[in-house]
Amino acid sequence: MAIATTSTLRTVDTPHGQVRLIDTGGSGTPVLLVHALLTDPDFYAALAPLLVARGHRCLIPELPLGAHGVPLREGADLSPPGLARLLVEVLDALDVPRVHVVGVDTGGALTQILMAQHRDRVDHVVLTACDAYDAFPPSSFGWLVPPLRLPGALWLTGQSARLGVARRLANLRLLTHRGVDDTVLRRWTAPLRTAGVRRDLRAVLRHMHARHTLAAAEANRDFPRPVLVAWGEDDRAFPRRLGERLAADIPGARLVTLPDCAAFAAIDRPDLLVDLIHEHVDGHLTRTPAPGG
Repeated sequence: MAIATTSTLRTVDTPHGQVRLIDTGGSGTPVLLVHALLTDPDFYAALAPLLVARGHRCLIPELPLGAHGVPLREGADLSPPGLARLLVEVLDALDVPRVHVVGVDTGGALTQILMAQHRDRVDHVVLTACDAYDAFPPSSFGWLVPPLRLPGALWLTGQSARLGVARRLANLRLLTHRGVDDTVLRRWTAPLRTAGVRRDLRAVLRHMHARHTLAAAEANRDFPRPVLVAWGEDDRAFPRRLGERLAADIPGARLVTLPDCAAFAAIDRPDLLVDLIHEHVDGHLTRTPAPGG
C-alpha cells in the first residue's frame, strides 16, 4: 500500500484480529474510505491525496475482502454485520468517535450496514456505485460468486493470476474506464495464494446475501445525517435504479451523476469526486439539483 509519501501505514489490534490501515494523520476532519471487494486501500490511491490537500484525514482500513496481506483471527465474524463491526473496532483502536464515510462496491454495502447498526459513529455519507437492496452481489457479478465458494476455486484463481494474460482478462473494464495498472493487479491478486486470506474471503462470500442490504435499507429510512449518492453515467456493473432508490429512500439524500465515469469513480474521476466529497462533508451544498443531476 503506497497512497502517499506522507501516509502512515499502521497496524491496529481488534477483536477480529490485526488490521492494517493507511492513516494520513493530522487534525483534519476524518474520512473513512471503505474499499471494494478484491482490492486494498490503494483503491483510493488517486483520491486520498486530493482529500488530504483539502484538509481531511483519511482512514483506509485493509478489509478482509481478498486482497488483504494479514489474515484475521480464525473464526472471526466476517458476515456483513461482522465486517461493519470491524470498521467500528478500527475506529475504537484509533480513538476516533465519529467519521464521514465513503463507500464503493461491497464497501458501499458495508457502509449502509454501518449506517443502520452503528449510526452514532457515522456522520455524512457518500455512496458511490455499490451493492444495495436485492443486489448483493449485483446481477452483473452474481454468477461469479457461487463458483468462488467451491473448494479449491480461490486457490485456482490465485494461481492463474500469476499469468499476465489472466490479469489482462480481468482488468476491470466493466468497472473503470481508466483500468488498473498491472502492478496493482499483481498485488491485489497475490494474497489469494495465502491460505488464511482464502479462508477469510470464503467466509465473506459465504455470508454475502441480500437480506443484509435489504435490512439496512429499511433501517436507513430514518438516517438523520446527509447522504450523497454518486453514480457514474457509464456504470454497467451496478444498476442506476439502485442509486435512484437509495436517494429516494434515505431522508434528504441527493443523487448526482458523474460524467465520463464507470462504477469506480475514485479511479475514473477522483478530481470530480473529491470536490463532491469535500463540499458534502463540509456542508457547503446550497442547492438541491433535479433528480439524477
